[in-house]
Amino acid sequence: MKRATRRRGPNNRTLLLGMAAAVAGTALFVKQWRKWQQTPPVGIHSHQAGLAGYYQQVGPWRMFTRVTPESRPGLPVVLLHGLVLSGRAMEDLALALGWEYRVLVPDLPGFGGSSLPASQPVLSVDQLAEALWLWMQQNQLSRAIFIGNSMGCQVLAALAVAHPEAVAGLVLQGPTVDRHNRTLPRQVWRDWINSRREAHRSPAALSRIDYAKAGIWRAMNTMRLMMRDRIEQRLPHIKAPTLVVRGSFDVVSPARWVTEMVALLPRGELMTIPQGTHTLHYVYPWSYSRAIRPFIARVQKEQENHE
Repeated sequence: MKRATRRRGPNNRTLLLGMAAAVAGTALFVKQWRKWQQTPPVGIHSHQAGLAGYYQQVGPWRMFTRVTPESRPGLPVVLLHGLVLSGRAMEDLALALGWEYRVLVPDLPGFGGSSLPASQPVLSVDQLAEALWLWMQQNQLSRAIFIGNSMGCQVLAALAVAHPEAVAGLVLQGPTVDRHNRTLPRQVWRDWINSRREAHRSPAALSRIDYAKAGIWRAMNTMRLMMRDRIEQRLPHIKAPTLVVRGSFDVVSPARWVTEMVALLPRGELMTIPQGTHTLHYVYPWSYSRAIRPFIARVQKEQENHE
């Protein structure tokens, strides 16, 4: 007759080692998280290329702005980042366009180098648009051409409807949120697929920094407000010429969705960039800048004729 064997659970030493490893791992993560939070708002290579940055008080917010080194004639070009990210992801595009235009890249309140007071932990799309308009007043910008990505397109659409006099032209690249799939799980899944397609030059490292600066709570609540916002309801009221840009590999902003958007715009046009992904401005900044330059030049010319 076989003797019953008793399975021995983990001994105290194993449990202690496991707890020690968990504590050490948490401490390392917290240390890295704080390091990300302290990352300078302008990348080293961008700073060396001449991209400057400054802080200023805009209403209740202390906002950070990047600006190209040379003052250029004509309308300024303003670049706006997407969900939770900051203008760091727009720096290469700013440098590419800076050869011809004065380019400014603000961080919206609560993201990147721009702070929010504790009494106002998260802003809606409409509130972010108003913050951007106040930022324009503070920087003495009466009118500009705007280029946005992802959620930044939603903010720019809100700005164009609320303050049409301030918007000479819009470039909406990879606009969100696809009305046919307005669910958070679907959005996260599409973002993951897109990240796989951008593995050769992924903005993931920048994302970690910007998520640490914004904080998980603000990131999640801003995502919730983004999903509720309906850009398609604003599009018919946008008076400015608007170029909607989509990469053919962009699953976040599918072809059906952007085609519908262009049809809703009174002065809309569509550009599809072969093999492009959702963050064209970061993955292919120089190719992207060459693609949209003719549109920017047309808007500039239209402004000159109007004057």
